Amino acid sequence: MSDFAVEMDGLTRRFGDFTAVDGVTLSIPKGHLYGFLGLNGAGKTTTIRMLTTLLPPSAGSAKLWGHDVMKEPLAVRRLVGLVSDETSESQSTWTAREYLAYFARLRHIPDATSHVERLLDDVGLNAAFRGKCMGTYSTGMKRRVEIARALMGQPKVLFLDEPTRGLDLPAKREMWNLLRRLAVDENVTTFLSSHDSHEIRSLCDEISVINQGRLVYTGATRDLGADLDEFEERLIVLLTLPGNGSV
Repeated sequence: MSDFAVEMDGLTRRFGDFTAVDGVTLSIPKGHLYGFLGLNGAGKTTTIRMLTTLLPPSAGSAKLWGHDVMKEPLAVRRLVGLVSDETSESQSTWTAREYLAYFARLRHIPDATSHVERLLDDVGLNAAFRGKCMGTYSTGMKRRVEIARALMGQPKVLFLDEPTRGLDLPAKREMWNLLRRLAVDENVTTFLSSHDSHEIRSLCDEISVINQGRLVYTGATRDLGADLDEFEERLIVLLTLPGNGSV
């Protein structure tokens, strides 16, 4: 079994003449909180969709926990939890319990009721709201439910695209602590895409930056700056490099 949770080798995705992801090669060890940054349209979401079997690569390969995303899609899906803008539209007439119980049944999770309550405890959704329709929830509350859904079935790799959007600062801190605990206690790898530079710098020891479909930086987060201001300044340079440059 591979020591890596995520492995990409020349991963590429084309849409006609447009190359959205261009030959990405990257390996992420198990149990890491890993940052994946890029401007809108840089290739982040396309990369995540390929890694989670939602979109086939045009070239190259990718593996999760040693399972090929093209040859073993069912095995990969069992390992994955996903939060993205594409999954964040909740059923407004369902309660949080009903929504999560539906996915628990799809996954054939035993004792689904207890499992759902544990997940809602983990993400900090107030018990008073768990039986209310999600259409009445704030954006942050809906995000908590989506994160709970991503955690269902004890995934080994979490793909989180702006997971704390809509959460206030105490709720963000709670979520960060949960991700840290999952990494340490359960060897869960988090592939985190976020525009929140403080979140990335606080959570992720290593990051990659994608610009126009190509990786322009892979390395230690702290190497980009001793403080948040310096980190953001150097990050902006990487995010806006012209012509697929690299440093």
